Amino acid sequence: MTMFNNVASLPLLMEKRYYLDELVKILGIPRSTYYNWEREGKIPKPKRDPMSHYRYWTDSDVKKLKKITGRG
Repeated sequence: MTMFNNVASLPLLMEKRYYLDELVKILGIPRSTYYNWEREGKIPKPKRDPMSHYRYWTDSDVKKLKKITGRG
């Protein structure tokens, strides 16, 4: 028996996570701009790490944010 009940979830567990400092560098914006966009509803709310509660994004999330913000 494996520790994963659903093999399809395995890639999600191994997908790279980008935290806020990395995301704003990728988008080329200051943190304050990110917070404004989130507060104003211009971008979707991020996922949260269940242990630390830090915001994080996956590769697919970053790709979507680049498209939404016109920065990619």
